[in-house]
Amino acid sequence: MAFYRKENFMSTLEKAMNLLQTIPENKLDTVYTFLQFIKFQNNLEDNHNQNTSAFGIAHQYANPKRIPLEEEAFADAMAEKHTID
Repeated sequence: MAFYRKENFMSTLEKAMNLLQTIPENKLDTVYTFLQFIKFQNNLEDNHNQNTSAFGIAHQYANPKRIPLEEEAFADAMAEKHTID
């Protein structure tokens, strides 16, 4: 029978909480500030990804009547470009 440490069955959150309980209070402020920074950076990345996709930027200008024409536009353009006269 193999020996498994208790840590192997713990979630990452549980491991982090156990570790944080061993850190002195004055050091926890630094950890907390760092976690806030990570959360802030993550929110910035999420907002950046939402606002810079082509669909997100241009969607407000889309003409619903032309959407069916655009579905095959790339394939048609490539066929026209590579057609031998």
